[in-house]
Amino acid sequence: MQTDFSARVDARKVGYTQGWRWIVQAFYLVRQQPLTWMLLAGSYLLIHFAVAAIPLLGAPLTFFLAPIFAAGFVLAAQQAEQGVELKMAALFAGFRLALRPLLNVGMLYLALLLLAMMLLSALMPMLGIHMAAPQAGQELPQLSGPVAPFMLLTSALMFLLSLCYWFAPALVVLNGLGPWQALRDSFRAGIANWPAVLLSAFMLALLLFLALLPLGLGLLLWFPVLYVTAYTGWKDLFAVRQA
Repeated sequence: MQTDFSARVDARKVGYTQGWRWIVQAFYLVRQQPLTWMLLAGSYLLIHFAVAAIPLLGAPLTFFLAPIFAAGFVLAAQQAEQGVELKMAALFAGFRLALRPLLNVGMLYLALLLLAMMLLSALMPMLGIHMAAPQAGQELPQLSGPVAPFMLLTSALMFLLSLCYWFAPALVVLNGLGPWQALRDSFRAGIANWPAVLLSAFMLALLLFLALLPLGLGLLLWFPVLYVTAYTGWKDLFAVRQA
């Protein structure tokens, strides 16, 4: 697959309620072939946990592979919308079509997260935040000082970084953008439509809580809807609309 490293894709600006519509549209797509979507999501989760269990290399590998599988779900959603019967091979479409740029998306996103963590660590003493070693029976270090504002700042920064990734895999495989361009245009679209993205993320988190209630069985549908929402959001903001 050829990528245009100088291209730019302008996104539309939509109302905040579209964030919920992306989820609804994703649910309707999943409902057409629910068993196949569950199989795709379950297979990906098994691969994810197997890779994560690899000593030392597992954690970074999951970051590198996540955009490749995300692109597979995006392409599968596009096929499902066109009435194509999905196969297991759809999960691995990103490996065939855009392996290198999708890997680079994962690496760049991980680099941005590491930079953000370094920035937050540098800001902690400036804000009067002190970290104490965990005491007996505790697993996490204890923070003292104005913790609430610091946590709010951390959440805001993580949300901004998530905007870089939200549409990036779709922009690579559906618009042919290079990895940095995809992250850049995903961020621009996310900033322009942050209320819709925030509403979508909040509702997905709420649905996750509900999915966990019936012995976690709802996760079999929640995960496919989560992945397909990236496609329905991309379509609303970036896809060429027919006159």
